[in-house]
Amino acid sequence: MERLIKVGAEANIFISKWHGIEVIRKVRRSKPYWREELDLKIRKIRTIRETYYINLVKKFGVLTPVIYFSDPFKGEIVMEYIKGDRLKDVIENDNIREGKILYEVGRELGIMHSHNIIHGDPTTSNFIIKNNDGMVYIIDFGLTFYSQRVEDKAVDIHLFKQVIKSAHPKYFEQIFEKVISGYSRTYNMSTKILENVKEIERRGRYATL
Repeated sequence: MERLIKVGAEANIFISKWHGIEVIRKVRRSKPYWREELDLKIRKIRTIRETYYINLVKKFGVLTPVIYFSDPFKGEIVMEYIKGDRLKDVIENDNIREGKILYEVGRELGIMHSHNIIHGDPTTSNFIIKNNDGMVYIIDFGLTFYSQRVEDKAVDIHLFKQVIKSAHPKYFEQIFEKVISGYSRTYNMSTKILENVKEIERRGRYATL
């Protein structure tokens, strides 16, 4: 029995069965305001791209779900169901804030950036803490792309920082410090990226004056 668990901006997420095992099935929805030919093309490209990056970053040591099946023409991906908690839901837990989880979040982002891979949507909803071993998995690579630009990497970190600051202001500094300690460990240009994050924040402040 398939169960819808999320209606996203561009895809529906189901818990389903695949050859007897529980899986996640992600299906990109058709957009009625696009021409059919364009709609099919975009869904195909985005499905191929997401599958590609999920598999690619795994080779570099980033934990992502196993892809079991992908049909670009239907905009469908069947992947491993990572049973666990979203970082969003447990980030204020003392054990999470004081343990290695946040370090691992930063470490994995650093690995991606060191290979010029930009996640595009690094919110706390897209990190899963696996139940049985506490390992950190990254999900939802629908907006992921390749870029060597410092600005693009800084935007990734800025987005993550803003999510923490707005949703968890009480623990913001403690959380962000641990994430950046992991990020700096695996990415030797982290100082330059963080300087650019500050520049993005300055531009944002000027824009509101």
